Amino acid sequence: MRTTRPVSLPPESPCRAPVSPAQHGIRFTELAVPTGTAHHMPLSIRFTGDLDRAALAHACDTVVVRHPVLGSALREIDGEPWLVPADTVPRLVIEDLTEAPDNRRADLAAESLRRETLRPFDPETGPLVRFTLVDAGPGHRTLLVVAHHLAFDGGSKDILVRDLAAHYAAFGTGVEPDLPDLAESEDAERIAREAAEAERRVGLAEIRFATEEREPPAVILPGRRHTTTDGDTGGSVPIAVDDELRVALAATAELLGVSTFALLLGALHVQLWRYGNERTTVAIDLGTRTPHSRDRVGPYVNELPIHTTPSADPTFRAFVQALRADLRDLYPVRDVPLGRVVTGLTPRLALAPVSMSYRRRTSVPDFAGLPVSIDWTVFNHAARGDLHVQCLDDPNRLALHLHYASDAFGEGAATAIAGHYRTLLRAIVADPDARLSRLALQSADARERMVRDWNDTARETEPDTLPAQFTAQAARTPESIAVECGATRLTYARLDAAVDAVARRLRSAGIGRGDLVAVCARRTAALPAALLGVLRAGAAYLPLDPEYPSARLAMVLEDCAADALLTERDLLGRFPGHAEEALLIDGIEGLDGTDDLAGTAEIDPAGPDPVAAPPPTPGELAYALATSGSTGRPKGVEIEHRALGNLLASMRDVLACAADSVWLGLTSASFDISAVELYLPLITGGRLVLAEDAETRDGRALLRLIRGRRVTHVQATPSGWRMLLDAGFEEPAVCAVTGGEPLPVPLARELRRRARRLVNAYGPTETTVWSSTAEIDPDDEVTIGRPIANTRMYVLDRHLTPTPVGVAGDLYIGGDGLARGYRRLPAVTADRFGPDPYGPPGARLYRTGDLARYRDDGRIDFLGRDDHQVKILGHRVELGEIEGALLDHAGIAAAAVTVRGDGSDGAALVAYLVPRGAATPSAAELRVHLTATLPRALVPGVYVPLERLPLTPNGKLDRAALPAPPRLRAAEPDPDHEVDTPADTGPAAEITAIWREVLGLDDIRPDEDLFDLGGHSLTVTRIGARIRKRLGVDVPLHVFFETPTISGLTSAVSAMRSERRP
Repeated sequence: MRTTRPVSLPPESPCRAPVSPAQHGIRFTELAVPTGTAHHMPLSIRFTGDLDRAALAHACDTVVVRHPVLGSALREIDGEPWLVPADTVPRLVIEDLTEAPDNRRADLAAESLRRETLRPFDPETGPLVRFTLVDAGPGHRTLLVVAHHLAFDGGSKDILVRDLAAHYAAFGTGVEPDLPDLAESEDAERIAREAAEAERRVGLAEIRFATEEREPPAVILPGRRHTTTDGDTGGSVPIAVDDELRVALAATAELLGVSTFALLLGALHVQLWRYGNERTTVAIDLGTRTPHSRDRVGPYVNELPIHTTPSADPTFRAFVQALRADLRDLYPVRDVPLGRVVTGLTPRLALAPVSMSYRRRTSVPDFAGLPVSIDWTVFNHAARGDLHVQCLDDPNRLALHLHYASDAFGEGAATAIAGHYRTLLRAIVADPDARLSRLALQSADARERMVRDWNDTARETEPDTLPAQFTAQAARTPESIAVECGATRLTYARLDAAVDAVARRLRSAGIGRGDLVAVCARRTAALPAALLGVLRAGAAYLPLDPEYPSARLAMVLEDCAADALLTERDLLGRFPGHAEEALLIDGIEGLDGTDDLAGTAEIDPAGPDPVAAPPPTPGELAYALATSGSTGRPKGVEIEHRALGNLLASMRDVLACAADSVWLGLTSASFDISAVELYLPLITGGRLVLAEDAETRDGRALLRLIRGRRVTHVQATPSGWRMLLDAGFEEPAVCAVTGGEPLPVPLARELRRRARRLVNAYGPTETTVWSSTAEIDPDDEVTIGRPIANTRMYVLDRHLTPTPVGVAGDLYIGGDGLARGYRRLPAVTADRFGPDPYGPPGARLYRTGDLARYRDDGRIDFLGRDDHQVKILGHRVELGEIEGALLDHAGIAAAAVTVRGDGSDGAALVAYLVPRGAATPSAAELRVHLTATLPRALVPGVYVPLERLPLTPNGKLDRAALPAPPRLRAAEPDPDHEVDTPADTGPAAEITAIWREVLGLDDIRPDEDLFDLGGHSLTVTRIGARIRKRLGVDVPLHVFFETPTISGLTSAVSAMRSERRP
């Protein structure tokens, strides 16, 4: 039963009172942003003896009389806010639960307390406090006081409880309680002095906060969802502090010469820094009471931000002592609202996403001998910002709670953050002179789980290397089809003979163990025969793409020091200076029905077989692959047979490859992922369907190939999958493997709906293609999963310490997949490969340059690059290599290259140029210059001239300050959004609109080259698909390359339309 005791009304105040700056700020925030219950300030007093209800009611009444602000309302009068008496007086409300069933009383009491805590206030009508006594029987009587922040603060709780206790004890005695006098003073001199002093402090605050931003600084927090917090809902988790830790913290603070508050605040700053925030910000509550207001209830508190930049990694002792000094500097301006000195400050519940409050409590006052316990930390079920650390320090305990915005964090994430803070406090008291980077942030068990349990991938390795595995498979299924390419169909026996022919030819030329053979071949059945033949001869291969410029091919041959070149007759022109010594694969026995081996050397059939040698061992080199280099020259990554064998065995198990598997060979041999699709079917008895050169660029042709040859496994980059999906891919029998670029979530979900399985794979070239895989289920989030067999993956900070779950760090990889290193580049190898501090003795680690974070189930999220290496259309691109090539042009003085777009089908390379003279070279001229040395994927599509490149304060290029290209939209267009077509509905207008949609450009001239605008093969596919849909014309792909302008394409479309008319 709910009852309200009638009380005598206090005399109505004859005047109104002006609001304080703090009250004005609180109310302004409430009107500007949703605050929910964030301004509710509850506390509870539990009585375990015989409570005198009348005495308690009297105490509540007299406290409101003593502190009129509690019985006030805040109203606007003549355009100004004023405090006036509320429409009603606060009354003690009694919730009598004594008649409820015994087994229901506790739940009903908890619900009543929660309901009253959440019940909203109306400041315009008031009052600003509520008193509710929840009576669940003897020993279970709780007084809940809920006050609005307009009339209350943390210090007010102490004052209110003291006054309640005094008036409760004095009830019926006829003696007035001994409380401080609150009589108003009209001392004009004091008021003038305080006003002058306040203005002086404003001047000091203006200096201190001269560089403060209007918006709160962004903060990196583990587990934070991408959402905005609105203050409506919040959660709370305790930060456990036992007596041992409490005493140790107090002793450590004394040792360091700082307060407990400074130590706790310093620990929070360190935690934020360890999460990856280079400049940490925490908003703190500072008391503003003066001797005049010391015993008054009201919002005598001000929130101000305090920043630290611990980049030098000092000891905690040095760090917290510097923080103490900064707190002392902040103290003189503690009562100056930040909005007073920072114009245009955005209204918000907390000045920073992370805040802290600290209160030191004294002993509980005496309620006439009645046993009571006080909960000073009753949660108001709201959050200020993202996280708020509430600290209550009393003589017997240190109570810490982490309040969190529940729309931004789950309880698990908040609990983990609380655990990090507690672990950090323990590390500080254990060694306050430790460097900040060495202070433990996670428990030993959590660290062991990451380093050991999540890397428990040891599996028995394959005893045979790839050449031996293929030989064994060919012997098991000699008549099964091994390779199909165009009209060519090779059985395992015939492919084995071709491999043997290549190997004999190489051995007869003196090529064998320890040699490196450059292989440049078109996409025919001869390609796998050539590569396997090199391996059977005991040598390693260096794949070269026939599409590379001659200058780049020569550069790779020189830098990698290939011992021989194996190529085709019609490709010899790409290798000036190497034509005479090149070995040719034209006419290989077994591929064209002849026994003629190309080249001048012949094999004596009666002589000893030069290929009769044991297969290579796991530690020998299998291949070297040229990757983009930051110096402007490619680097040759050396992969051993052990690493290649481990990859194939792992992927065989992950992808369930067997004799009935049919793989589409789609990728260039110079792209490392080709090893999976080329070799996996050939060692498991499956079939390789090798797409021809023209087919690889045509989504519909690939789709016909997949359906016609009943392909079961397709591996492609997200860009390649986009092309296939646009062509109509919907194959419930296909296992889709994607990698080489980040996988966008919308693409993943669409692809998963259209395939039997979707496996997202991740790995740099230096760790042999794929190092981890993730099975992507419908509507699942995209991760890079977990490491494959015999592979270790760590997410580490800059000091090689494992980062906690949800905290970004550098991704390192160890295990059997690691490359030997970079060919003929020992210094670069030593820089990127180092010892594995968590692996077995002698183990190595590769620093990927990628950012990642762990999820709490051990899966890994890929977060992008930490340098300026990117992927475009599956190609790993070192921006420095492109910049170096631009600087080789005589007309360019400085250059910077960046990526605009989402990294999949919408990404574009943009070059920023500072000309050497008055005129900037044209885009066409620069494209010709770059294509002489760079693959087409590395040639920017957009060129932006600048007077100078923006620099950071330390003189480095400020890539973030490079302007957006004027012709690119700020955001990628929605693939399903179609730009309005101009009034002219002819082919030119429609084609122009399509180009604008696909290229993301606002204006395009009819004579502009598609590829000068950043177009590529996927662009062509998407434009062609939209022309087919809207204009009903199927434009052959070659037309785009022959006439890559709107005018040319319009003419072609018009001609095709005319041909169809009767």
